Amino acid sequence: MYHIIGTSGHVDHGKTALIEALTGINADRLPEEKKRGMTIDLGFAHFFDDEGIPVGVIDVPGHERFIRNMVSGAWSLSVAVLVIAGTEGWMQQSEDHARVLEAMGIPHIVCAITKTDLIDSDVLEVAREMAREELLRIFNKKIPIIGVSSVTGDGIEDLRATILSLLKQDDRSEHHESGYLHIDRVFTVKGSGTVVTGSLSGGSISQGDELTILPSGITTKVRGIQSYHKEVEMAMPTSRVALSLQGVKTGSVSRGCIAAIDPNEFQVEREFIIQYEVMEDRKIRNHMEVELATGTGHYIGKIHFLRTEGYARLVLDEAIAVSWLDICLFIQRGGYHILGKGRFIWSGETGKHFRNKFAQIVASYPIGDCIEDESALRLLINGWLKNTTSRQKRDLKRFLTKNDISYRIIDEVIILEEVLLGEAQRLRQMASKSGGVTRAEFLQGGLVPDAVDHYLIERALVTYQITQRDQVYLSPEQIDGDYQLSKLGKKIMKQLENTRDRGVQLKEITDEGARGELRNLIRIEKVVPLEGDIYFTRERFDEITDIILKGRNTGDVFSIPEAKDRTGLSRRYIIPLLNKMEEKHMVKRDGDARVVL
Repeated sequence: MYHIIGTSGHVDHGKTALIEALTGINADRLPEEKKRGMTIDLGFAHFFDDEGIPVGVIDVPGHERFIRNMVSGAWSLSVAVLVIAGTEGWMQQSEDHARVLEAMGIPHIVCAITKTDLIDSDVLEVAREMAREELLRIFNKKIPIIGVSSVTGDGIEDLRATILSLLKQDDRSEHHESGYLHIDRVFTVKGSGTVVTGSLSGGSISQGDELTILPSGITTKVRGIQSYHKEVEMAMPTSRVALSLQGVKTGSVSRGCIAAIDPNEFQVEREFIIQYEVMEDRKIRNHMEVELATGTGHYIGKIHFLRTEGYARLVLDEAIAVSWLDICLFIQRGGYHILGKGRFIWSGETGKHFRNKFAQIVASYPIGDCIEDESALRLLINGWLKNTTSRQKRDLKRFLTKNDISYRIIDEVIILEEVLLGEAQRLRQMASKSGGVTRAEFLQGGLVPDAVDHYLIERALVTYQITQRDQVYLSPEQIDGDYQLSKLGKKIMKQLENTRDRGVQLKEITDEGARGELRNLIRIEKVVPLEGDIYFTRERFDEITDIILKGRNTGDVFSIPEAKDRTGLSRRYIIPLLNKMEEKHMVKRDGDARVVL
């Protein structure tokens, strides 16, 4: 298994020299760094473990002005080496860097007391004791402390052995199933084009793979891969990689972007709900403008506290790509103090109703302690979930069973029983309204996938909770009597009953809302519409069609005059009536005659 470690600590406390002693590589790469004599950006090196597997090493800057670069290098570390010079001991930047490492959730920390060749044993012991107290306060656990000299080599092998031992204990869970990297450098190489570097996580990346650059969504292919100064066809996580990208200009990608095999494992948004914690002795005010550091990027936005303690809404000036429980740090705007830490819980705009529901859910099912996967939270928020992976289905089943939550699976959709019952009740209510409801109308107002609502309609038909008439679904009570007829509906029915064979034309009904009421009466099959805005009661329409068809068998032919003679209706009424019979598949046209179906 591959790993990446990194150094952290006060400027001039010997981080770069320590890395060179461990790896034989001087990680300072920029002329400006050589000139200044200090690391100002990320430097990279590596050494090999006992099995010959490379261990990546990131040298992060120690100066307070470059705290953002330090955060950029720390996100992928399995082990962080906090460097403290024995000649100076614990200092403010030691405190700041230790807080960053704790906030970012680095799995393992080891402390290296450097420059032991310049101090005696008593001074070294004082430095150890001071570091031990401070580290216990910040990390709330014992941290290995090793004295080393990059000049004489004393303690270097002990430090290496301790690091390798901690790497074997690394059991971090990975939320991603495919390869991705937070880009920390972008440059051009003659003959290779645009090259990006980063720490590969999640899964492997191979030459020829298609990648998506987030948040822009640009797609590209991997032309070549270099890992630890070797050309490789496939790189494994977690390792340092340089990728040569096809068809991407350097201006289209920058530090902070993500290169991902599967972009669907990330959400690109400006607004988020986060779980946050303020650093000791620091303050974050409601609606405060902050600088956010996550992955290898940093961004500007505002933080708005939610009523639920420890949660806030974060609105950034630009869209970024994040995934569930990604860690972020808040940096003082225009300064270098770390104000707090957070984790991304939800992506996208959230209205007041949503935030109230979110608060209720996390109060009952705390994030981390109870909800361990984003799919569980989305299921509780939305009431349903589809297109889940086999792992998500397994985790969801365990979560739902453990918390005694009733659910059902319908056509690959996991839906909470209470949500399903709510949709069934909505169907009954809509079908009980005057005029009932069409399938399209019911689907339009649904809060669940169409497949679930289709299932509910079919179940309701089987159990006689609704009845279908043409394209309309009605409660069974509406088919007979004057169930839920409005005052106007009853008036129209009375008028139609009085006119009998003459029917009623729309223009004869002068009441406001007559057209809408007639539509409802038609849908519940109490009225039959004919061409020319002529309306009959369903009862009279059935009586007339019975008269026309009486004594005739399937395939018999009759003429329009014969129909007129039987019914006594004029051509003005008989033609629209025969056309309606044809529409209902009672007869079909054969020239001017009609054939009984």
